[in-house]
Amino acid sequence: MSNRDQPKSVAIVGAGIAGAACAASLQRSGTKVVLFDKSRGVGGRMATRRAHWEDLRGVQRVSDIDHGTPHFSAMRPRFRALMTRAAAAGHASAWRPYTHATWPAPATRHGFVAVPDMPALCRHILAEVPMQLGLSVQRLHRRDNGWQLSLSDGSTTGPFDAVLLAMPAPQAALLLAGHQDEWADALAAVRMAACWTLMAITSDVDWPWDAAVPDSGVLQWVERNDRKPGRNLVQGHATWVAHAAADWSAAHLEDDPAAVAATLSAALGELMPYLQPVSWQHRSVHRWRYAMPADSALDSGECSWDAGLGLGVCGDHFGTPTVEGAWRSGDELADTVAACFDVEMEAADAAADADASVQAAFAGASRGHADALATQTVG
Repeated sequence: MSNRDQPKSVAIVGAGIAGAACAASLQRSGTKVVLFDKSRGVGGRMATRRAHWEDLRGVQRVSDIDHGTPHFSAMRPRFRALMTRAAAAGHASAWRPYTHATWPAPATRHGFVAVPDMPALCRHILAEVPMQLGLSVQRLHRRDNGWQLSLSDGSTTGPFDAVLLAMPAPQAALLLAGHQDEWADALAAVRMAACWTLMAITSDVDWPWDAAVPDSGVLQWVERNDRKPGRNLVQGHATWVAHAAADWSAAHLEDDPAAVAATLSAALGELMPYLQPVSWQHRSVHRWRYAMPADSALDSGECSWDAGLGLGVCGDHFGTPTVEGAWRSGDELADTVAACFDVEMEAADAAADADASVQAAFAGASRGHADALATQTVG
């Protein structure tokens, strides 16, 4: 039997865009993949939350609010090709928000959003990939027969020929400790920017812009979420998302969520003179401890792979901290691992063929020797 009849098995930890890219690409190469994530859904920081709220007439409403990545660009050919396919399948759309910012910042930004919510792109990419969601990976164990993963429910799964980590740098560092300490130290040193995010709903007006980039104060990005393509609309209402500045978020990371909501909504209200006084019909906040890398601290290319251990890392802490950068990192790691597996399988097949040739030659020699003995006996 050829070694290619026994595909390699890989566990990928993290179902954000990097993990999705890595898992889908590896599965297409013939590798047996299982994706793990502690959340109940995929997408990671490409996140959307469902808000249940009551309008001023007492009617119960539901709104989906993108509280993670607001939108993203597609600059390089391979990622642009993916976005073209996703858009054709109805899972993504171009979004060009008219953006209020201090002159001479551009008035219109060009980018994409997933449809109908931000996790939709990862769901599209991972349509055929086996997943185990809702359980976090607590520890990695290297055994003689491969990697074992200890999960948060007390169970253990494996063995796997390789484990690939597609998660924020500090979380990856914890799992790597004791297995690849050089990587663990480098990832632990990556500075991550925190972000408090406000999700709010108000009465609607004929609003002049889709998004804003405040040049000072508490907020760093504000958008009309309901103006994105494919979002659910509640007639007469506006859905807002406001991301706090990284420095402010870091200084108030452990504050009470209610106090944070009050501060961020007051800052948002200052940008909305047409709505004064603002009637807040829904307000909630989300704390992102690891919103994005504050800098690119890793200089080892777009991913890391240790063939001897069967251990790899990818994510937006390699290169550019963007959705496209994270996807590129996961895709590059998949290509690297698949190429390594191909070399190993070719070498194993060659060794098996050589062994079979030796055995055949030995068998032929043995039969010749037996025939000679038989001839001598008959004579």
